[in-house]
Amino acid sequence: MNGKLYLIGCGPGDADLLTLKAMKSIEKLDIALIDHLLTDEIIDLIPPTTKVVFVGKEKGKHSFPQDQINTMITEYAHQGYTVGRLKCGDPYIFGRGTEEAIFASQNGIETEVIPGLSSALSGPLSVGIAPTARGVSTGVSVVSAHLSGDRLNLSWIPMLAVRDHTTIVLMGLSRTRQIVKEALEQGIDPHLPAAIISNATTSIQSSIVTTLCELINAAKGAPKPAILVFGDVVNLAQILPKYHYEPKETRHDISYAG
Repeated sequence: MNGKLYLIGCGPGDADLLTLKAMKSIEKLDIALIDHLLTDEIIDLIPPTTKVVFVGKEKGKHSFPQDQINTMITEYAHQGYTVGRLKCGDPYIFGRGTEEAIFASQNGIETEVIPGLSSALSGPLSVGIAPTARGVSTGVSVVSAHLSGDRLNLSWIPMLAVRDHTTIVLMGLSRTRQIVKEALEQGIDPHLPAAIISNATTSIQSSIVTTLCELINAAKGAPKPAILVFGDVVNLAQILPKYHYEPKETRHDISYAG
């Protein structure tokens, strides 16, 4: 008999932001395939009896290509194991969860997808930025500056000219020079408020409030992972409360399988 696959959204970093369903699913796993950005405190919640396999794909250092991850999921599930793919944020927000769900379905593997809190929305909140706010922003777009094959995506730049709108950019910190150049060439206001939010909801969370024209310099000192936020809502960071992180103990006794 085949096992089962859980695609589990683990949120932005703080284990307190895991859903109850995510926690219950993690407790059922025989095999956990984990991302490189998953925090220690979330990894510590994986049962000691669960086999943990690191399949993180870091820019320029891809440990496992997506095809190999798909194959691992299939092989484990066909052996009857309950497999969990633990993903940062939400599985379907630039997390390749769609590819894994389709592949599993095509190979006859029962799959359940557990939503997670994406850093695209929790990141701004964590530093006092509301993606939408009456009188400031009536809509929000979430985009990626990075496409497969290390390609650059700037098709969203015209959104920066839309009034009363917020644009949140994932995987864009290392692309700030190209973003700023293209935006200014398209006539975007150089004083458009911008923010860089790093390690949202964790103990090392940080943020930089700046403008489009100053974004390149601001990005030089910003840690990864980070998201970019553009729009007048950035100014709310001076008013709204910040996210409160509560320290946790970690086990640090996880052994990783090859």
